[in-house]
Amino acid sequence: MNTEREQPPALALWFLRRLYPKCNREALTGDLLERFREGRSSRWFWRQVLVAIMIGVSSQLRLHWIEIGFPAAGTALIWCFPWGRIFPIAEMTTTMDWGPRLEWLIGIEVTTALIVLPLFAVLLHLRGTFGWANLARLFFLCATLFTAGDFPVVWWSVNHPVVSRSQAGWAIPVMVGWIFATLLISAQLARRLPARQRQMRSY
Repeated sequence: MNTEREQPPALALWFLRRLYPKCNREALTGDLLERFREGRSSRWFWRQVLVAIMIGVSSQLRLHWIEIGFPAAGTALIWCFPWGRIFPIAEMTTTMDWGPRLEWLIGIEVTTALIVLPLFAVLLHLRGTFGWANLARLFFLCATLFTAGDFPVVWWSVNHPVVSRSQAGWAIPVMVGWIFATLLISAQLARRLPARQRQMRSY
């Protein structure tokens, strides 16, 4: 008996059980294991797993295109906003006292959340959960998460007034990633918000 053939590649099986969508995961895993034990090679098993994961992930992207497109569009809007022309960004990270610095920081976070507010409204409308209370919930959640991400950046900038090119190189992807993650979390929350109750009319 060929024990090697009875055991599929462990790493491929691990990827399949964690990256393939849950709805058909068990059935697909069982089918691939059965085919492998019938004589298929480890290379065949890897190929089937990778193809299955790509198809599964793409199907999930199509199902959740709203949740993915929303943070992408919001990140682009925020990143293209002329922050330096409106807010004293340079002074906030160098010479400004902490009192005024915190006031400007709050203003930046509120402005950031306001920029994506129309996208929130569209997202809630598409989900059938639009209402002022839900819109306010997403607004405050987004502003809070933005503050949680930007406050350490400001603190670090104050303590490191001279920024090297390598430090700036990793800071930008981290900031963009935090913006995207914040909007992605907000989009996921939008799916769980209660639908607006409609008044029932009796005739």
